[in-house]
Amino acid sequence: MTAPAETSRRVVIATAGHVDHGKTSLIRALTGTDTDRLPDEKRRGISIELGFAELPEAGISFIDVPGHKKLVHAMIAGVGGVDGVLLCVAADDGVMPQTREHLHICKLLDIRRAVVALTKADLVDDEMLELAEADARSTLEELGIEAIGVVRTAVTDGRGLPELGALLGQLSAATPPRGASQRAWLPVDRVFSVKGAGTVATGTLTRGSLTLGAPVFVATARGVRESACRGLEVHGRSVGAATAPCRVAVNLARLEVADVSRGDVLTLDPDLPLSNRLDARLTALPGTERALADGSPVTAHVGTTRVGARVTRIEAELFQLALDQPIPCQGGVGIVLRGFHSTRDHGAVLAGGRVLDALAPPLPRRRDVAGRELRAATLLQVAQGDWAVALGGLMEIASPRPIFGPEIERRFGLEPGDLARWLTGKKRKGPADALALPNQAYTLPRAIEAVTRDLTRHLEQHHTAHADEPGMSLETLRTQLVARAGREVSDLAIERAVKSGLVLVSAGLVALETFATTRGPEARRTAERVLEVIDAAGLEGVPESAVASRVPGERPESVKSALTRLTNEAHARRLSGLWFAERHLDELRHKVAAHLATHAVMSVPAFKDLAGVSRKQAIPLLEQLDREGTTRRQGDDRVAGKKD
Repeated sequence: MTAPAETSRRVVIATAGHVDHGKTSLIRALTGTDTDRLPDEKRRGISIELGFAELPEAGISFIDVPGHKKLVHAMIAGVGGVDGVLLCVAADDGVMPQTREHLHICKLLDIRRAVVALTKADLVDDEMLELAEADARSTLEELGIEAIGVVRTAVTDGRGLPELGALLGQLSAATPPRGASQRAWLPVDRVFSVKGAGTVATGTLTRGSLTLGAPVFVATARGVRESACRGLEVHGRSVGAATAPCRVAVNLARLEVADVSRGDVLTLDPDLPLSNRLDARLTALPGTERALADGSPVTAHVGTTRVGARVTRIEAELFQLALDQPIPCQGGVGIVLRGFHSTRDHGAVLAGGRVLDALAPPLPRRRDVAGRELRAATLLQVAQGDWAVALGGLMEIASPRPIFGPEIERRFGLEPGDLARWLTGKKRKGPADALALPNQAYTLPRAIEAVTRDLTRHLEQHHTAHADEPGMSLETLRTQLVARAGREVSDLAIERAVKSGLVLVSAGLVALETFATTRGPEARRTAERVLEVIDAAGLEGVPESAVASRVPGERPESVKSALTRLTNEAHARRLSGLWFAERHLDELRHKVAAHLATHAVMSVPAFKDLAGVSRKQAIPLLEQLDREGTTRRQGDDRVAGKKD
């Protein structure tokens, strides 16, 4: 029986605060759930891993994060994609270093609303409470984070808990719902095995939805593995579907625990990018200039994974990160950079923001000032959501190659089909002159013009080097163009060049119209003279060396070009060093077919008599008839073949 869908609207709220400021105790008092589940957490009295609880009546999922400075990586993994923060400040301590570091991380990830709980209010007098509240409010104001309210709490006597629950409800109600998305994004934060069920992965679903029984993919640094949602739970309740934002446990079909790790991503996209290089818009914290200088090593936190990286500043708040190893990523997800030296104000946190391009190409060289400026301007337009302009920039950067809809949508975290709607739909965005090509490719007219110039240059070079040839192989030309511009743009450039009369195509050869009308007739006359020589030889054939001597006044290279042309146009054929006119071969085929219609087999001597040739010509002629299916060898004789 299918479980019911999880339909109630939810928000996800993370705790923040210094170690031992009562985050876990407060969550336990609010929800009845002890989020410290590990023996070490019980023994040491501090949170080491992420913990989870809920207020079902308010539709709130809590992520309880560790507060110790050595566990900031776990805190970052917990707050990515949450809707707000429950900031815990102990009344007897006030704002402490990890309080500030947690708040800096929230600000960098654009988490701008917080409910403040002054914990341990039973341990201090009213004056200390006033000072602690003022300290918390001023810190939030300084960082630009809105304080929904401040509540004085004590878990020993339940003081302030109803008021705190009401404020959290206000935060939940004021949080705008997330739009529907086909790009599910669930960074895995825990993997374990359940007896009788198998592998279970948990995480915070921050985008899209998952459906019971539907396919799901696990994106790892090693590649993407296919699975299925064999079971879905939201805070221990089985559901038929889970929609972001919410905490989800997914029972993964056909995968072992060893196949999934923290930092992997559950997605509906089998082609989710694995990033080695990404572009991001980041806000840097004060005093981080040296740590973010070009080439500086950092640790990048994306989702629930962290990876070493090298920084390159593109411009102002735009950075490129070269990662030490690939990670699953998509445009729009949060990212935090940490360094290797703590500071008094914000620990080792350096910067944070959003990934813009999850599969960023290498930056143009510094001497390519125009290229770097175009890249920076385009990324800034992406960051601002100005896709009407950004799409033109992306096409310009890719030119002469096209951009492809599905690839751009994955790189920048757009919804599937967005580019097709924007570039070909009624509510058009992007350049008005953008061209739609096969395979969901898009380019600009100037890219076609650039490839047409390349086409002309290649043909001019070929005509100069091979003036006696009627043209260049069309497939050779296409291959040369595709290497630079891709198949779609190259095919359109060739098609337009033919339609405009710039080039002429005949028998698989292509030539500039100006060359074809000047050199073409001369080459045609040479070919006709060469064909006369070959035709006159009949089935005796003529060696190539003898052809030139029988066409007086023609240069050897002109004769060779003529032979190539006659072959391409199917007027002549070379067999074992001898040239034959195709019309004589056709006559021979008819004679052989007529002979085999009345005789079961044909011997070599019978063939020699039929064709009027010696063994020198008979063997290559019979081999050709065998290859094309006119005859089939049977011992030393021939029988009727089967033509395709």
